[in-house]
Amino acid sequence: MAILRLSTLLSLQIESTLISSVFLAVAAYLFLSSVYQRTQITSLGGVRFQQARRKVLTEQFLAVCFHSLLIIFEEKVKESSRIGDLSSSLTFSLIHPSLHCFVSFDVPSVTVPKLLVANLLAMATATCVAFILKYLSLAWTVLRYWSMAKKVNSPFQSPPKRVLIIHGSIGAGHKRAAQALSETFRDRHPELVVEVIDIIDYCGDFFGTFYKSGYLSLAEMSWGSHLIGYFFDAGNTKKPGWFKRLVQEAFLLDLISFIYHFSPDVIVNTHFLSVEIVAGLRRRGLLECPQVTVVTDYDAHAFWANYPNEMFFVGQQGAMGNLTYVNSSIKEENVMVTGIPSVPVFATLGSKKQSIKKLGLEGESGRPIVMITASGARFEGQPSVLTIYKQALSVPTPMEVIVVTGRQKDLRAELEKIEVPPQHSVKLEGFTTQMHEYMNAADLIVTKPGGLTTAESLAVGIGMIIVNPYPGQEMRNTDNLLEQGVAVKCNDLYLLGSKLESIVSDPARLEGMKRASKKYGNVNACFEIADFVANGDYGYIGMEEIKGRRREEREERRRKKQEGRDRKRSKSPAKRKAA
Repeated sequence: MAILRLSTLLSLQIESTLISSVFLAVAAYLFLSSVYQRTQITSLGGVRFQQARRKVLTEQFLAVCFHSLLIIFEEKVKESSRIGDLSSSLTFSLIHPSLHCFVSFDVPSVTVPKLLVANLLAMATATCVAFILKYLSLAWTVLRYWSMAKKVNSPFQSPPKRVLIIHGSIGAGHKRAAQALSETFRDRHPELVVEVIDIIDYCGDFFGTFYKSGYLSLAEMSWGSHLIGYFFDAGNTKKPGWFKRLVQEAFLLDLISFIYHFSPDVIVNTHFLSVEIVAGLRRRGLLECPQVTVVTDYDAHAFWANYPNEMFFVGQQGAMGNLTYVNSSIKEENVMVTGIPSVPVFATLGSKKQSIKKLGLEGESGRPIVMITASGARFEGQPSVLTIYKQALSVPTPMEVIVVTGRQKDLRAELEKIEVPPQHSVKLEGFTTQMHEYMNAADLIVTKPGGLTTAESLAVGIGMIIVNPYPGQEMRNTDNLLEQGVAVKCNDLYLLGSKLESIVSDPARLEGMKRASKKYGNVNACFEIADFVANGDYGYIGMEEIKGRRREEREERRRKKQEGRDRKRSKSPAKRKAA
């Protein structure tokens, strides 16, 4: 018989005034730090940081006030019975009665000063009051915007003067597309005020961590990536529902508040989450700002299929069919096939020889240049790029190999230890701002098929060997590239050497892949999209059209339900039995 004895807890003997003083000092320090940080905010991105800082300042100011009041009225607080005398004997009633005969213990007790409880309640109250004030402010902002929109025929400027680009830092593709458009606006339309924001910054700590870190962590695990792929395919049959949108809005009220305060004339989305939020506000008549969406994968998942949206820009024709099938309110005239935008510098690149000379590569005639990009994927307990590199070096045909490891210094050090066969030459590159030059110099790239990596590879017209694609969107990107003859896929990294040899030893095959790549890509996509947005000819979808489409959808659902009932009634008992 095991006997568990819990020793009596030491009574908490802390001077009450000291407790309040410590809380006050911490609250004052945080408040003054936040005030100083706000004074350092510049015009670059200032709107975003001011909005985010407002709630923090309010909460910390209230905390300073409440802790100061507790020090002033200390004696009254200690005499008060409302806070409750928490000096009590704690009993472990959660232990099952049947275990009492096996477990014996002394009853512990702890004395908690009332001012400690009062200060904790003051912190909680400050947080709650700041939370309520923030959303009352948002409600007032929405009401004021709605009132203004009712007084004028067009609450937005066309052509636009203020452009808001919203991306999501979940993977590099959404952010890279936003960067491409931002740079294009800056170069071709400098008269526009362009603000670029990351939707993850407005999700809050809990939702942001769950949405971003949770996804990336799962994607790096074998079982997790397949789970993501399952939900990706399962959710690709119908447009997002109202309940999902309301849950997302609850976590993204800061984003909604920013949209109202910034008052854009047009919103450009490169992530599906913001499309859904803006479309939901417009369907309820709470926002009249037009939006356009850049789909950053070659297949358009159902999450993108939100209405109203003035224009979708997609990578290939099949994505148009995805959107129009999932949501009947989206018409073909609302979808434009432009390709996925790459940064403008890809359109100004010189010849392959110029890039080779600029980068200091050897560029020997007849020896292909193969580029390898590192990712977070792993193979047999180590970074997969180590296996890819070793497999590339095992190829008999002479090659010039470039490996870009990014900011992973340890990975580069590991690669330097591997002996290079005499027929090959190697350049190991860390973080670089010359990625476009390296891609322009290469003949073939070994990479994951992310949307923007694929778009940039197509922009310079190089062949691809696809490794480690995530189930879901990257698998669909892979299918598109295989269909076009741009790429080959390597399912098992230990077979990469033989696949690579079959390509580099056959110059005609490699040249065919490069021609197909150049034909499938569009280096001018960023210009086409930016010019369309700056022109302002969106074919704006007004509230009357939105209501009409919704009525049509309701009628269609009723018709289908009625047809289903009629089919059931038409079956006689004998027919049902035979069936």
